[in-house]
Parts: sequence; structure tokens; C-alpha cells
Amino acid sequence: MTVPTSSLIAMGAAAAFCALLPIGILIWWRRTERTRLQPALWGALAFLLFARGLEMGLHYLCILSDNAVSRAILSSPWLYMLYGALTAGIFEECGRFCMYKTVMRRYDGRAAAVTAGIGHGGIEAMTVSAASMALYLVFALCWNAGDTDALLKLASSMEEVQTVAASLGKYTVGYCLLACLERVSAMLLHISLSVFVFAAARSRAKRGYLAFAIGLHAIFDMPAALYQFGYVKQLFPVELWLAVCALYALRSARKCYLEECDA
Repeated sequence: MTVPTSSLIAMGAAAAFCALLPIGILIWWRRTERTRLQPALWGALAFLLFARGLEMGLHYLCILSDNAVSRAILSSPWLYMLYGALTAGIFEECGRFCMYKTVMRRYDGRAAAVTAGIGHGGIEAMTVSAASMALYLVFALCWNAGDTDALLKLASSMEEVQTVAASLGKYTVGYCLLACLERVSAMLLHISLSVFVFAAARSRAKRGYLAFAIGLHAIFDMPAALYQFGYVKQLFPVELWLAVCALYALRSARKCYLEECDA
């Protein structure tokens, strides 16, 4: 099997898009609101600490390790969906809340919430989507060239090389376009959720927004978890669901931003 040139170009374009999208949004927001850029850094650090650190630690215990809990979760698509969606919602939104209550206490303006959301979603886009797409592109190029030594450096064994190579067929132009759509939806969601959690952190009377953010984040992730499990076979309905949820979140966040958050 040889990976078509069209797929190689699509993977490269998708990797560049996922990496540059948050940068473009941040530049536009900075010029529009004249806001400081530091909240984007705090948003990125919150994601790395809570989602890539603490959450991954729990995944190691409940998914990657062989125990009664992991066997139960991995045996049911519904348990897998609930576990994955709820842990993502709880860790990421509570991470945002902790960020607003500590290192971002001095940033009172609501524009900082959006900046933090761009940083949060942006680092995910770069370290997860863009990095993954770029890695598969490099793997595909090495596969086409028949460079076994390079392939073994990218994978731990020849069996893993064959497994990754078998998955390269799904990286069509259409798949890469859907990956870009997914990243747009995720960015909109992260920005919206950051606004909700900002409102919750700034007023006890609005703490309900934290629960709302956790629930909305979980609902957003549920179909993706079923697709990852293999229960849902088609990607397009999943991406359509993500887009609808993101647009709903954006509309609700805009109202919260204008009516519930201090300027």
C-alpha cells in the first residue's frame, strides 16, 4: 500500500491548520479587544496540568492498567462513554475554575476569559491534533519511501509499524477536512466554556455555570468517545454533533459574556 499524494497534502494542510488556527484567533482577539496575552498562557498551562497531567494519571489507573475497574469500563461502550466524557468535563472545567481563582485573580475583565479559552483550546489543538497529524504524515512519507529504520524509530516494533500503516488508509482528504472542522468546533467550545467558568469563579451566585460547563463539555465528548470505542462507525455524524454543540455553547456564552460577566 502506498499513501496517495492527495492524502499526504491533506495531512500536511490539516496539521498546519490545527497549529495556526489558535494563533490566528488570538491575534484577531488581541487586536479587537486590546487585551493582554498572559491569560492565554495560563489557559494553556491549565490544560497541560489538569487534562494532560492529572486526568491522564486517572486514565492510567482506570483504563491503561489491568484491574477490575478498567475491565469493566473497557467492556461497555456506555461506561466508556460516561467515564471519558465526565472525566474530561470535570478535570478541564475544574482546572479552569482553579486557574481563575488563583493565577488569574487579578484579571477582572471578561475579555481575559476569552483569551484564556483561546490558550486552553489552542494548546490542545497544537499538542494533540496538529502533532498527531504531523506524526502520521512523517510516518506515511517514511512508509512510501520504504525507510524501515525510520519507521522503527517512530514505532516500537514492526507489529506496531504494521498497525499504524493499516490505519493510514483512513487519512483521506475528507477525513482531514473533518479533523479541521472538529478543531474549529473544539476551539469554539473551549472559548465558550471559559466564559461560563469565569462567571462562576467571579460570583458565588453564579456557581451553577461551573456545573453547566462540566455537563456541556461531557455532552460534547460523548459521541466522540463512542467513536473511539468503535461503537459508532461513521465520523461525519460525530463531527456534526460537535459542531451543533459548539454553536449552542457559543450562543449561550455570548449571552453570558454580555449579561453576566463584568466588562
